[in-house]
Amino acid sequence: MWTQVRLAEEAGISPTTVSGIESGRISRPHFGTLRKLALALGVDSEELLPRPGIRRGSVPESLSLEWSIASNDEEFERGLEEASIEGLSTLSDELDEEETRLRGLYEQARGEEQRRLIKGMIRQVAANSGSVEASILVHRDNLAEQSPERHSPQHGHPDMPEPST
Repeated sequence: MWTQVRLAEEAGISPTTVSGIESGRISRPHFGTLRKLALALGVDSEELLPRPGIRRGSVPESLSLEWSIASNDEEFERGLEEASIEGLSTLSDELDEEETRLRGLYEQARGEEQRRLIKGMIRQVAANSGSVEASILVHRDNLAEQSPERHSPQHGHPDMPEPST
């Protein structure tokens, strides 16, 4: 079982550094530190690098997988509320692809600690995916309510009852 202390020892870095990276207090660790962590975990350094275009505390113009993973819950939900249906659909597709990729990594993982870390990532991606899907449904409901067809009865329209005679 990996602990912060064990990972720090295996990587040759301080437990405070591991804790800081995990909690987000250290948002931009040195590449040498990431390289040591990757070696200890048996993954490529690139797997631990944040993806470009992420700025904490901001809602991006277009949603991305990277933003959804890096943002906190409040930022994430605010971004979904402000997003277009197209942006939500694109993000949904990206999250589905990432979950598939992570499931493949899980099958190839060496050891319980790697599986635990990957499972946590799968859980986060799945939770984000659920929020995006819910936002898509709300967005569609709002569009349907604003549709002129819903406000002005039209004879024969499938959403409207037939006029009584």
